[in-house]
Amino acid sequence: MVLQTSSFYTATPNTVQHAVIVDGDGGGDELQLLGVLLASDKVKVIAGTSCFGNVGQHQVFQNMRDITHFLNQDKIPIYPGASCDSDGTPTEEDGAHGSNGLGGVTLPHSHASKRTKDAVDYILQTLKNRPEQTVSITASGPLTNIAKAINKDSATMARVKDIIIMGGCLKDMKAVDMPTRRGNITKNAEFNFFNAPQDAKKVLQSGLPITLLPMDCTHQLTFGPEQKAIIQAAKIPENKKKPLLTLLGASEAMDLRKFNIPGVMHDVHCALYLLDPSQYETRTSAVNVNTDDNQNIRGRTDYADDSSIPKITVGENVKDPARLFNTVKESFETIFKA
Repeated sequence: MVLQTSSFYTATPNTVQHAVIVDGDGGGDELQLLGVLLASDKVKVIAGTSCFGNVGQHQVFQNMRDITHFLNQDKIPIYPGASCDSDGTPTEEDGAHGSNGLGGVTLPHSHASKRTKDAVDYILQTLKNRPEQTVSITASGPLTNIAKAINKDSATMARVKDIIIMGGCLKDMKAVDMPTRRGNITKNAEFNFFNAPQDAKKVLQSGLPITLLPMDCTHQLTFGPEQKAIIQAAKIPENKKKPLLTLLGASEAMDLRKFNIPGVMHDVHCALYLLDPSQYETRTSAVNVNTDDNQNIRGRTDYADDSSIPKITVGENVKDPARLFNTVKESFETIFKA
């Protein structure tokens, strides 16, 4: 099946719009995620909510505004969110997306009006005001905004259609800086879950409809020489193509150093799964997140054989990475054609 794409969502009469809130930490991988969603006629991105992560919250907020501007979508509002996890623990940045969170790329600034409503309040208000089970949330940074929303009003959060999360790692993976890794920030933890483990645990064990796309799944789609050539040949204006190539490959140095693979395309899987879950092999299981202060195990994720923990859907394998990358390429062609 080839995904049909268009620049704007058009709902048919009597059809309830499938809305999406994009919650993330504003790196180049969020640009990929937004690009895929914005080009689809299946969903409508109604807002972004920013969270600390690759860089501090203030920079993330600006990055997300600038990303929507780069994608010709200034009308999408961005709401500022958490600046640290729910326990107030300082962020440990990994430098994967450079000092500015965008791989060193300086995007033209958005001049759209800055929103001041807190991300948590926006999420809850939106779920209250829209029909039940019509709003999805993609969560591709630390899960603090989502955890705070659950703590503040779990009944309203139960109205969400689903939450698609990039985070954690559930299998040991071959590495080059050590024998194996179950994380990219430490030996045992993926970046998002390491920086807010108690928030990740709260969300994953909330009983809400959750799909988790862990690092061992997202590592199956990378941006190497073949993918670079595809983008270079794509029907994308040159003034957009040059920064896009840098943004797509922003994590390459870290991924080569730790795993000897090209830059991994992590967050875009939230969008790709949301639009076509049939492209993933999944399992249903409970997942535990280690919240210990010990830095060696903080944020580690494991399957849990515990009937008291609600089960979630976990992505294990990508069926056809080339097909998914083609969707990414076609999405950018669609957006920049408008």
